[in-house]
Amino acid sequence: MNLIEQVKVMRTMKTSQEVLNRVSFIRKIKEAESYKDIIGLDNNYESFEKLETIGYKIAVKKAITVEEIEKCAISVEENYCGPLDPDEWAEQIRIKAYGIEWYLKRQFNSPAYQGFINFIADNTKQVVGVKNV
Repeated sequence: MNLIEQVKVMRTMKTSQEVLNRVSFIRKIKEAESYKDIIGLDNNYESFEKLETIGYKIAVKKAITVEEIEKCAISVEENYCGPLDPDEWAEQIRIKAYGIEWYLKRQFNSPAYQGFINFIADNTKQVVGVKNV
């Protein structure tokens, strides 16, 4: 089955989980193609890499519930090794699922952000204290 037919098959699938299962299969083929690349044989690694990316995009479009979208985001974070940044892509998927307000609240309530605020507050007190001396 050629790559265009693979895309057509994924587009006709009913659920995002079916597409994610197909993407998992494509990822295994891509891995086999990478071994061919290492030993210098002809391979279709780049084609399967593009097919994997397209598969994830189709899975996200087919996702209906928040749970399905979250499965897509987790799958991208844990398994995707392509030209796009998997963490950034997963965040975009989650923004689609939960909305921008959820994302901003999550960012501003994160331990890293709170640590940054505490660091700024401590340094401001030190700088102010030095100026007053």
